[in-house]
Amino acid sequence: MQIRKLVSLVLAGIMLPATNALPQNQPLPSGTGRPKLGLVLEGGGALGLAHIGVIQWMEEHRIPVSYVAGTSMGGLVGGVYATGRSASEVRQVVQSIDWDAVLRGQTPYSDLTFRRKEDARDYPSTLEFGLHKGLHLPEGFNSGQQVSLILDRIALPYSELSSFNELPIPFACVATDLQSGKPYVFRSGSLALALRSTMSLPGLFTPVRSDNHIFADGGLLQNIPIDVAKEMGADVVLGVHLEVAPLDPDASLSSFGVLGRSVSVMIAANELRSMEKADLLVSVPLQKYTSLDYNQANEIIKAGYDAAASKSAVLSTFSVDESTWKQYLADREARRKTTPVPQFVEVVGGRPELAHDVEKSLSDLAGTPVNTDKLNKDIMGMSGTGQFLSLTYSMVERNNQQGLQIQTERKPYIPPLVRPLIFIDGSQYNNVLFTVGARITYTDFGTYRSELRNDVIVGSNYALDSEYYHPFKPTTRWFISPRVGLFSRQLNLYSDQTLLATYRQKKAGGGVDAGYAFGRSGELRLGYEGAYERLSPIIGNSSVLPTVSGQTGDIRAQYQVEDTDNPVVPLAGRRLLLYAKGFVVNPDAPGAFPLAEVQSSNFFPLNGRSSVYFNPSGGTSFGYKTGIPSFSLGGAQHLVAWGSNELLTNQYFLFQMGYIRTLASLPPFLGDKLDFIGTYELGKTYQLPNGPKPPNLPMDFAAGLIATTIIGPIEIGGAIGDYGRGRFFFQIGRAF
Repeated sequence: MQIRKLVSLVLAGIMLPATNALPQNQPLPSGTGRPKLGLVLEGGGALGLAHIGVIQWMEEHRIPVSYVAGTSMGGLVGGVYATGRSASEVRQVVQSIDWDAVLRGQTPYSDLTFRRKEDARDYPSTLEFGLHKGLHLPEGFNSGQQVSLILDRIALPYSELSSFNELPIPFACVATDLQSGKPYVFRSGSLALALRSTMSLPGLFTPVRSDNHIFADGGLLQNIPIDVAKEMGADVVLGVHLEVAPLDPDASLSSFGVLGRSVSVMIAANELRSMEKADLLVSVPLQKYTSLDYNQANEIIKAGYDAAASKSAVLSTFSVDESTWKQYLADREARRKTTPVPQFVEVVGGRPELAHDVEKSLSDLAGTPVNTDKLNKDIMGMSGTGQFLSLTYSMVERNNQQGLQIQTERKPYIPPLVRPLIFIDGSQYNNVLFTVGARITYTDFGTYRSELRNDVIVGSNYALDSEYYHPFKPTTRWFISPRVGLFSRQLNLYSDQTLLATYRQKKAGGGVDAGYAFGRSGELRLGYEGAYERLSPIIGNSSVLPTVSGQTGDIRAQYQVEDTDNPVVPLAGRRLLLYAKGFVVNPDAPGAFPLAEVQSSNFFPLNGRSSVYFNPSGGTSFGYKTGIPSFSLGGAQHLVAWGSNELLTNQYFLFQMGYIRTLASLPPFLGDKLDFIGTYELGKTYQLPNGPKPPNLPMDFAAGLIATTIIGPIEIGGAIGDYGRGRFFFQIGRAF
């Protein structure tokens, strides 16, 4: 629209009479008779934070907005603004979000159940898939659970709107309906669902399914929805465009880069068509930033503010006087809603037993104002069971009473849930061991909370294990856990860098435990295990270890604690493994004997990015002969300057002290973070009967880098120790 037409609208508005009190289902006026201004906000990930700066400038210059429409991040910013929040409040909401955590989409480690923590440590890849009705991959890397909780918090007071026109500022957002292949405009229904749908970037976020629709990011078809604002009733439409850097023709592109750039080209084409229809356009120069630069929010917001200021000559024609502005704000505030006090809590979409448990655990929310921080924490705890694609909440009315409803959606690709493993052991880089495998878990197997967990490993090592975990009652922490398994392990024995021998250790057997689970942090077990075991040489000196075979059996008690903040490289918390065994029989052992070991890890944060740790451990057979040596040091985790399994013993102690520093965050598509680790180790091993004399108090210094990726940790490092020991090492799939 030309400036002449804009001026005509403004002049015409001045001659119109003042408006009367505004009904709830009518748009906010722009001021006394002025043209109704529609604000349209473009999608663009972190770049969309620039919209906050534009809104801030408009508020400072008393420019009323009658309608808001947006797509993707523009839909999120616009939706938050439409709930009646000021620009500063919108900024506070958006900047309070941990965007790295949101984009990674992983349930915080502290919120996982103890068994899911075991999975995350044993199989540290964040990839997963299902075997329900065949191989079934997730529909996105990120289920959007943490996004949903943010949106539910924002939308909770407006759970039961009949139309988005009833919001403090009438609002609409656009998603792409993958079923019809057309844009879908949300102007009613669930506000949280609308916001979740509009920003569901394909491949990253799981699409949103509702009724017969499958919704993905609206930017695919209408990234700056000018037409929508006009259809809502706007006389003048102001579009905010986010200018990005053009592609360098000499830039190299990966396959993901080509895919991403292709999507960007498609989005740019629909943006151009839409921008041509805008009456006014504020273009924000953001060539220095990318859609993932959430850590530069302040600079991006300022860029939006400055871009609006550069258009002040035109935008100021929509400014109103102080009294009109105050009336506008009062009208907007009058349309804001607060969350009613829920009189009941209900759960829909899950097993009846689950619904009963959750309703019971959240019953204290009934009759008191909703504490969304506590509610979000409770929901993440439910997510920690690993079964749910999403858990959302809203207010509902039942029998003239307001209540809180928790909606659960189980992962459609389970049971079973499969966590893959790739493990490459480069403890001795000239003899690398390679293993692949998976943990296959059937949750609620047979009864509620029971599960069948299976490990399948092939490569340098082989294993097939199954454990059935069964609580005595669905609501109790007491459990019984029978298990069976077999494994075949390649055991390489080194002296410094020299391979002395390679053995193959095979075992087949089972056991049964009874135990008690201490919430999410630990468990105690007491049980019996027995097997047939064989240890035989394959290559090298056969006198290093005995060639033995026979029965093994022991009664054991085991106590575990897992209370750290990360399964791979923790910065805070503690781990503890304590067990004692009474062996009835063991190959080549002259008789029964006891065995005990303790492994403790303690992490003390210095700040948000660094930590020190102290890890004492020790084990003993109390002087009894065990046949096969019970403990081994040397390799990539314990006395790393020594060769793998170089220090065989029946009694040892080891102290590890170190420093961890997080150097960088990895892109959410690639993983978590990059850490530096420095360690000092001091240990002692005791001589075996007829064995070589071990070194006196071996020690070393080790340092390395660990990148926690989606396929697991990748570690490279080196170590220097006394007795002339020193080496380079690497690992994929294991750390600590």
